[in-house]
Amino acid sequence: MLSLRLRRRGLAASLALVAVLASGCSSGSSDHAAAPEATTSSTSTSTSTSTSTSTSTSTSTSTSTSTTTTSTTTTTTLPATEQTEPPGPLQGGSKGKRTLAIQQALKDQHYDPGELDGKFGAKVRMAVWAYQGLHGMPQDGIVGPDLEALILARSPQPMFRPELGPTHTEVDLTRQVMMVFRDGAPVLITHVSTGSQIPYCEETDQGRNCGNAVTPEGTYKFGRRVSGWRDAPLGRLYNPVYFNGGIAVHGANSVPGHPASHGCVRIPMSIAEYFPALVNTGDVITVYRS
Repeated sequence: MLSLRLRRRGLAASLALVAVLASGCSSGSSDHAAAPEATTSSTSTSTSTSTSTSTSTSTSTSTSTSTTTTSTTTTTTLPATEQTEPPGPLQGGSKGKRTLAIQQALKDQHYDPGELDGKFGAKVRMAVWAYQGLHGMPQDGIVGPDLEALILARSPQPMFRPELGPTHTEVDLTRQVMMVFRDGAPVLITHVSTGSQIPYCEETDQGRNCGNAVTPEGTYKFGRRVSGWRDAPLGRLYNPVYFNGGIAVHGANSVPGHPASHGCVRIPMSIAEYFPALVNTGDVITVYRS
């Protein structure tokens, strides 16, 4: 009997062991499957094998576009010919419609104020010097209200030496002005710079040259002329037209508001470009003091 009971107990134990081993297996899993649930057994012996395969693929694409807008301010400046000057005299540096009107009026009266650009520059100033001189005003190059009105009136300029005929040139040493008349009408009125009347002595390529810087008064005729620059003993002359020995009307880079030459009649370079075409060889030129 004892032996039989022992055999029965051994068989029961074997069956219990098999049950425990079977409860330790997990269900198979594949990629993307849920994780297995945990299994708890209240047996004295527990063997747990857990196999977990997890593959996680995360793709994130983020595109950030940032646009920066730059503020650009464009300032439009009106041309000088469309600007309006503040009230007051016109002078060097002025620019605008009033200056343009002065330029046009001077040009209409045969002065040469340069390009009609509405800018009061050196050419306008020299034209104003000539106008002021002919009208008995201080030659300061400033256009006040009275002078502005007078210039805009465009009064005709008469000859001071009409006895010389309808075609002649006048050089006024006192006013530092030259007027060229053809067929009874002015074709050019310009500021000039004549002899300084200061004695000089200078070393030249031809030796020492001394004299008095005087533009001789009298009535002469235009003679020989040189096209372009001429290197004379006492300096360079541009497009000179001679009328008394070595004395000529010629272009110069410096034409100040006072007598400054060795004796020639200096005119602005821009005017010297066309002056020779205004006078013929044999035309009369007179030099005087008013």
